[in-house]
Amino acid sequence: MTIQNYESGLDLVKERMDQINGLMEKFKDLPEVQQKLQGAKDALIESEEEIMNYYDLTDIAKRNLN
Repeated sequence: MTIQNYESGLDLVKERMDQINGLMEKFKDLPEVQQKLQGAKDALIESEEEIMNYYDLTDIAKRNLN
């Protein structure tokens, strides 16, 4: 399994992604572990997207009030 690079805009997400990538490399010969770690990466990316969408929406709402 190849480790995909994902560029995050949030430092915390970058740190967690680096940790997960390190674990994926460490356990590269264990497919079950790889699958769970990939699930963690997917969830992390999805959470970041939700956070960024929330901030975009609140920013739009603030601009509309002015």
